[in-house]
Amino acid sequence: MRDSEQLMARVRAQGGKATPQRVAVWRALEHDQTHPTAEDLYARLKVTMPTLSLTTVYHVLNELVEWGELRRFDIGDGHIHFDPDTAPHAELICLRCHRVMDAPAGVGMPAETLPNELAGYRIITRTEQYFGYCPDCRQAMRIGSQGRPRSALHGRSTGDAGD
Repeated sequence: MRDSEQLMARVRAQGGKATPQRVAVWRALEHDQTHPTAEDLYARLKVTMPTLSLTTVYHVLNELVEWGELRRFDIGDGHIHFDPDTAPHAELICLRCHRVMDAPAGVGMPAETLPNELAGYRIITRTEQYFGYCPDCRQAMRIGSQGRPRSALHGRSTGDAGD
């Protein structure tokens, strides 16, 4: 994602306004590697901008996605997450706490394998998501010898009958 000064210049060049709300959302995302949801950003910004609405946050985020400055993706937790890093890369997603982080460089398919067209679609980008358990959750669940998470309360593997 471009920095907030570049985004302001882009909006003004297109006849738009760099409103305080837009600028606040842009600045909140500039170096954010947490893959926040709109609700996360709203909660952070509401402290210093009490008149900010969740609708405005969504509007700004969707604008950035349309401009190609932000990636939007779903990890199956009921929320849409946003990533200012638009370069091809994979995400690591914890199935327990839903933490999202960028995978180390070199994980996933190389960017040059991205086809230009596929089934009539012009391909612009792709996402790769790896689901597992983060180190904190693995420790909390006391991973068993078969690599399946064990319930701290019952000593059974999660997903076993009766869980």
